[in-house]
Amino acid sequence: MKHGYSGLPTLVGIPFDGQSSYLRGSAEAPGKIREALACDASNKWTELGVDLGSSAAYGDAGDLAFSENDAFETIEREIGKLIDEGKRPVSLGGDHSITYPLVKAFAKRYRDLTILHFDAHPDLYDEYEGNRLSHACPFARIMESGLAKRLVQIGIRTMVGHQREQAQRFGVEVVEMPGLPAYAKDERRRTDLHHF
Repeated sequence: MKHGYSGLPTLVGIPFDGQSSYLRGSAEAPGKIREALACDASNKWTELGVDLGSSAAYGDAGDLAFSENDAFETIEREIGKLIDEGKRPVSLGGDHSITYPLVKAFAKRYRDLTILHFDAHPDLYDEYEGNRLSHACPFARIMESGLAKRLVQIGIRTMVGHQREQAQRFGVEVVEMPGLPAYAKDERRRTDLHHF
């Protein structure tokens, strides 16, 4: 198996929102994101000087096809194939539950993963509304399965008591929103404005 990153970043659509407990819609995201990328009204140059309008900037593996019943198995297998081909998968769409099969694919090929997770929600519930594969649970599954050595979550602002216990149980490093420098700076600015 080839596990290098010699290939281009490769988009792969994951049209799945079957584990969402509230609104659906992330299954439509792959097409919407590609539409935005192709929009002539946007500037396709990045801050690093990469022209995303160039055909050499990234590849596109299309959207994965699966049923709701075999979604996780298909996601893990197909992402694994891209990794084995030396590509760097960039997933588009999907509710947060797909994080579990995505990480499973990487963990089979790379040991001692560190995950850097930016989100308002820690997604650490042991189960949510009776569902252990819910979009609110992927990091509990990842950590209890030993798929990552380290999980760092940044920007968290909705951590309930159960998730705090889960974070402690799994040794998750959590940087909550008030701990971010930009947040503290904004708070100081608001406090200063109230003094006038």
